[in-house]
Amino acid sequence: MTECEFANQCPFYNNQSENMGSNAEEVKNSYCRGNNLHCALYMIASSLGTDKMPKNVLPSEKDKAFAIIAG
Repeated sequence: MTECEFANQCPFYNNQSENMGSNAEEVKNSYCRGNNLHCALYMIASSLGTDKMPKNVLPSEKDKAFAIIAG
């Protein structure tokens, strides 16, 4: 598996997100070490920059990512 290019800056990957949940490692395997193109945080980072990745968005919350990107 390939680790996400934004892993070092990602609040979720670095256990800084709110509401990480008990399945955080499974989510990391799926999104961060799997297909990161489906990750909400990846979408934000690739569109707006890593400094715009919020701590209150989880990888599965694409609707929040779309709203942030749309501004």
